[in-house]
Amino acid sequence: MTDLGRTRVAVAAGFFLQGLVFASIVTQAPRLKDRFDIGDGGLTGILVLVAVVSGVGSVLAGMIAQRRTSATAFRIALLTIGLGALLVGAAPSLPLVVAAFVVYGLGVGAVDAGMNMQGVRVQAAYGTSIMASFHGMWSVGGILGALYAAGVARVDVPFALSLIVIAIVTWAVALVAAPRFVRAQERDPGLSAKGLDLPWRPVLVFGLVILLFYASDTGILTWSSVYLEDALDASTSVAPLAYGAYQGGALVSRFGGDLLVRRIGAPAVVAIGTVTGVIGLATVVAAAAPAMAIIGFFVVGLGLAILAPLAFAALAGAVPARSLDVAIARMNIANYLGAILGGGLIGAAASADHLRWAFVIPLVLVPVVLLFTRSFRTADDLQRT
Repeated sequence: MTDLGRTRVAVAAGFFLQGLVFASIVTQAPRLKDRFDIGDGGLTGILVLVAVVSGVGSVLAGMIAQRRTSATAFRIALLTIGLGALLVGAAPSLPLVVAAFVVYGLGVGAVDAGMNMQGVRVQAAYGTSIMASFHGMWSVGGILGALYAAGVARVDVPFALSLIVIAIVTWAVALVAAPRFVRAQERDPGLSAKGLDLPWRPVLVFGLVILLFYASDTGILTWSSVYLEDALDASTSVAPLAYGAYQGGALVSRFGGDLLVRRIGAPAVVAIGTVTGVIGLATVVAAAAPAMAIIGFFVVGLGLAILAPLAFAALAGAVPARSLDVAIARMNIANYLGAILGGGLIGAAASADHLRWAFVIPLVLVPVVLLFTRSFRTADDLQRT
């Protein structure tokens, strides 16, 4: 394997860890609620707090990348999410759980920014579209995390122990992968943020697509298990499979997405994915049984999961290389605005015992992406080579 190939594997491992840790925590939300007697409103509040703190983490990652490298930012961030998982699992009281989620949120924001900084650099080195496959590794981690959560719930492994194992795995893989990260610094660390050659239009346009995607994504990832268990009477071991199905669809979309982009272009892929996602969301809303909802979540993942990697790839083709790390960190904040919008609104509906109709919110929001498909042409010259 070439050095570039090893770097690709190392960066992919970072994407995998992010998905694994996230899924291992959020799909056990029912266990967390039971352990500390947290209502749906309280869980919503914690998730909104994590989203806000994650925005801070993304900014911090941009600052570290600006002063050092994105490799440094990515390594620190991965170690932080491992620590966050450990603290969430070990916290003996609700206030300490909230504090643990603050640590985790800082890590999540920094990892999201760092992994996309690294991903677009590796894609540039390859000279062809591979960004979707990186996000596919996030989905692999998400699927394994969901299956892991279902398994530990079924055999009644303590919540704390389940997350301690995840923390150890995260630290071990991160320390092995980190030396292979891209260490290039494409700008003068002494240059102030005011001196950045950073056009704001692509940051705002692709940031809006990111916001709309994550409004849907966060609502699904956070509330799909709760929806199956509370609204459709699924068992504790079956409920996490909704998240797993969503990530299964995302897996197909992202590992097949790069090839599709090379053949028909990013705008067409974005349009097809958006329409497919709407069909899946309609199926979720209409579901009368857990199996139908699980199928719907699979279709949603099949359609919408391609949007995020293509947005980051398109941004890389629309801003100067010397400003790219900071541009990604700033655009990534839209991720958490979407998380607040999606998780918060769906959570509010959940508190009102309207979980089924809460998924109408992303069903209405997602079609707005179709207004911006032409903007993805900015990256076609690279992605279709």
